[in-house]
Amino acid sequence: MVLYIGTILLGVIGIFLYNFFVNLCDFGLVKIIIFSILQPVIMIAWDGLGAWIVHWVIPGKWFSADSNFIGVGQKECRFYEILGIKKWKDHVLELGFLGNFSKKKIDKPNDPEYIKLFIQECNVGSMVHLVNLIQAFPILLCFPHNFSMYFVLPAACINAFLSILPIMVLRYNIPRLRRLLAVIEKKEKLYASRQETSEASQEK
Repeated sequence: MVLYIGTILLGVIGIFLYNFFVNLCDFGLVKIIIFSILQPVIMIAWDGLGAWIVHWVIPGKWFSADSNFIGVGQKECRFYEILGIKKWKDHVLELGFLGNFSKKKIDKPNDPEYIKLFIQECNVGSMVHLVNLIQAFPILLCFPHNFSMYFVLPAACINAFLSILPIMVLRYNIPRLRRLLAVIEKKEKLYASRQETSEASQEK
């Protein structure tokens, strides 16, 4: 949360300072202040469009725990570890509460249905942030050139950066969750097998 909000605030201040010292004659102080403050609002609304696209356009079955639509390999996870993901992943903003499913920690480590839902939410979340990353720059075409270059472009770069971090965290967690699910399902099958054996012996 602190990393996310701090980055946005620094971005707004940076956009303001750059335009104040470079483009004050073009825009004026009041416009620079307003345009700088507007950038997070514009980006959040734009990201919301990307989230809508993922939730309502892409079939939900593509994100299920049984789907291989979003695959994560060992090399990719090792790359994230080289970047020190274990040290900073807990500081990345998690917006699962907006969908009534927090991905900060595993609350039900022995419930296979919960783990499957967790994997699905990670798949959906990583796709939402990927779409946000891709769409971060086409928004420049929606505004006049000067406004886009001096205000929207730096905000889009910040938005892209803030989209990359949760993508890495979510994708890093998916293989770990799949391994946990495999262990749980194996235990359940073993327990069921023992129960059947016990029931069969009692019938004899």
